Amino acid sequence: MGVVAEAMLSRVLEEAVNRIARKVAEGKKLSDQEIVILYLDIITRSNEKRFETTDKRFNDLREYTDKRFESLEKRIEDLRSYVNKRINDLKEDFDKKFEAVDKRLDTLDKRIDSLERRVELVYNEVSSIKTDII
Repeated sequence: MGVVAEAMLSRVLEEAVNRIARKVAEGKKLSDQEIVILYLDIITRSNEKRFETTDKRFNDLREYTDKRFESLEKRIEDLRSYVNKRINDLKEDFDKKFEAVDKRLDTLDKRIDSLERRVELVYNEVSSIKTDII
């Protein structure tokens, strides 16, 4: 509703200004009302230019902030990728180290089992010698 009224008033003002311009071209004197209408036209045009300039500044600012946000999002995504890669690398490194420790523990278990068997053999041997002596 407001846009229609604004467009209609703008059209009426434009027609009045055209009529006044023809009157000036004919050399006729302008009334106070006609001078006020010319001032209204000047003010309207000036405001339109200001609004256009303000709109352009807002659009430029929006583009600038959009670019900055895109840049920031890219930096965050790059950082996220870097951190994820580091975490995966560390996980792989720890997995390898745990596997190495597990292998060493398995080897130690085997050696302990072997030593237990040897101690048992020595014990049996000593027991046998003891029974032979007694």
